[in-house]
Amino acid sequence: MERASLKVNRAANATGFEQHRRKTAGANRRFYAAGAVIVVAAVALAFVAMQGSSVYYVSIGEFNGKQVVANYAGKEVRVAGKVIPGSILRNSDRVSFTARDKADPSQIMQVSYSRLIPDTFKDDAEVVVTGTYNNGVFTATEMLAKCPSKYSSEADTSTK
Repeated sequence: MERASLKVNRAANATGFEQHRRKTAGANRRFYAAGAVIVVAAVALAFVAMQGSSVYYVSIGEFNGKQVVANYAGKEVRVAGKVIPGSILRNSDRVSFTARDKADPSQIMQVSYSRLIPDTFKDDAEVVVTGTYNNGVFTATEMLAKCPSKYSSEADTSTK
């Protein structure tokens, strides 16, 4: 009789074990669903964050050519050019200068900037400015400057 009750207990335990496995499978589905929601949210967040930083810049020539067609007035854009020597005017709170297109020196743009000026900003520096264009002046909110002599190799500077 003891053997019969032992078999019954084992059968009851097996049934309990099977029920436990079924509950785990349901929990796994919920775990996978929660994980999928987290992954989708992370991808969406990364996509939204990257949209603002994926704006490329245009040259001054491209900007002047597209200005009439795209009507950049009031829209934020990045423009790259080179500072014309002697054009930098510094006031107490603002710097203004004229930049030219590297490929087409006849294409120029007036730029006004009122924030912290980069150390490498000087005559003939390559600049990338971000801002808006209104009434013939590009008002920059961000400026990156690269001094060509500082970053070019000795072979490049000896040929100039």
